[in-house]
Amino acid sequence: MLVVWMMSTTSIAATRIEVDRLSDNLALGQYVDTVRLERDDSGLTDYVRNADFVAGEYEALNFGYTQQRVWLKFELSNASDHDIERILNIRYPLIDRLYLYNDSTTTPLYTLGRFYANEFDQALHIPASYFVMPLVIKAHSTETYYLSVDSDNSIALPIYLTTTPALERQAFQYAVNIVFYFGLVVTNILFAFFMTLLLRDREQLYYSLFMVSYHFLFFAVLEGMPHTLFGIDSLFISRDIIPYILSISMTIFTVFAASYLKLRKYAPKAYKMAKALTGIMLLSLVLCFILPSYYAIKLTTLTSILVGVFYASVVSNFILRGRPGVRSFLLAWGTGVAGAIVYGMKVWNLVPVNFITSYGWHIGTLIEAAVFSSMMAYRAARDRKERLEFLHQLNKKERDLRHTQERLLESESAAKADLELQVKQRTRDLSNILAQLETENRSLAELSINDGLTKVRNRRYFNDIFPQMWSDAIADQTPISVILLDIDHFKKVNDDYGHISGDDCLVKVAGIMRQSVNHPIDVVCRYGGEEFVIILPDTTQQQAFALAENMRKNIANTIISNNERAFRVTSSFGVGGLIPTEEIAPEDLIAQCDAALYTSKRNGRNRVTVADDIATSGKAEAADFTKL
Repeated sequence: MLVVWMMSTTSIAATRIEVDRLSDNLALGQYVDTVRLERDDSGLTDYVRNADFVAGEYEALNFGYTQQRVWLKFELSNASDHDIERILNIRYPLIDRLYLYNDSTTTPLYTLGRFYANEFDQALHIPASYFVMPLVIKAHSTETYYLSVDSDNSIALPIYLTTTPALERQAFQYAVNIVFYFGLVVTNILFAFFMTLLLRDREQLYYSLFMVSYHFLFFAVLEGMPHTLFGIDSLFISRDIIPYILSISMTIFTVFAASYLKLRKYAPKAYKMAKALTGIMLLSLVLCFILPSYYAIKLTTLTSILVGVFYASVVSNFILRGRPGVRSFLLAWGTGVAGAIVYGMKVWNLVPVNFITSYGWHIGTLIEAAVFSSMMAYRAARDRKERLEFLHQLNKKERDLRHTQERLLESESAAKADLELQVKQRTRDLSNILAQLETENRSLAELSINDGLTKVRNRRYFNDIFPQMWSDAIADQTPISVILLDIDHFKKVNDDYGHISGDDCLVKVAGIMRQSVNHPIDVVCRYGGEEFVIILPDTTQQQAFALAENMRKNIANTIISNNERAFRVTSSFGVGGLIPTEEIAPEDLIAQCDAALYTSKRNGRNRVTVADDIATSGKAEAADFTKL
């Protein structure tokens, strides 16, 4: 029924539009004549006027991918005694060039499109990705207009004639819908990255990157957000980047799906095909640098369809074989693919433009993101349950061993002399086992509070020890200071020298921090990623500043080398200290240090900023920590 509804149409011949009798909003698709002509720079000529125009068939016109120029012709009549203003608007951002002519002139009334900087919605300040063209129809007159459109993307023309209030209401509704969509997407992305940091899981990282590239970046460009929100008029950002993002996101998804479905273990042949498919996607990404935008978009669309077909066949095979957990994957991926198919049918001019064909992809990806997030959360809960069961079994074994020891000790006192040596031998064996268990338990406890890479304490240990040290400082009325450190441009280190060099950099910086602290009770922790934190009990803010400045110089002067190249890094510091009271929470000091760290980065990095400086300038509370 849905397909029948999408394909349904009522053919109405193009006719003169009497604007004095119109409602607030009129879809012009069935009131215009259309023709496709070769692209040229001649503008409106008699050749265009005499072309074989045909009547539009749908309320929202769709011409799919075409290298021709689409011309629209329509007449506006005003039989009233006063001039009437109406807003001609096209609610589709992916148009390269758009020209509106009056039949009486050869000079365009409006020149819009992605090819023209700052010419997107020049006529009105509408907070949506619309092309807006105000028209004034004189009293007792009839005007004929020609609209010329071309684009390397598919051409959809949901064209309307509205009043200004009606357009603003529709633009507001569009903004609400987009904010709702991207709000849900960002929520899922933040959840995915939180799970990645919590579990340190590679699949979670793949999924997070897929969400960022596909659900966020791809749809942001598709909806014209770079210009609408940030005023970016770059043709590359608004159009040419689409096939790059699509190729990257499909490559990431291919790797993620292969890992999640465990193709290497359960379907070796499919795993080899997935690797080949990854190579194809990377090749399509390379070809995007070579091919014109029109062909690059077509190529990435076809390769994306290939990814969908491949994983549909793999999942179907797994379902037939009874693999558990695959149906939820099919539900998530299938809704996204279904939405993309509907959108693709619109792009290829197989179905008309309407709400379902225009936003089915958005709806499908929202369902896909929700189901995938639920799947990853379920798997995390399952892994946690397995770890708890393992610990329970370990504790049970330890209890059993202790009970065995007790029984043997009781037997020892009652045993005969000739069994004493045997009892002692068994006791020694059990003691060795218990000693090994105790050693292993200590090792496990040490591992749980230490960062595996840098060997300093981890974030979990910091969260436990800092409130205790804060309480001690309150009881003793002694100062306590905190230093927050962030390695500058750490992502560039990974990009330029590789992740192994990045790990070496983290280890070097952690070593400098351990060597720099003055007291055994000082605590150095890895706060997350390239961030570190130092707790300095019984240390004033001035002493902490001197220590941070010394560390900054040591880090900046340290050469980090791998087998081929050597480099240096710098770091930014935020320092805070005080004598705490019951009215001050430990989180307040961390927040001040975080604000000071942000100020160090904002003021050029490679510097130490004291929290008092932030408070004095009145900028602590206004700091935007998301840009650190």
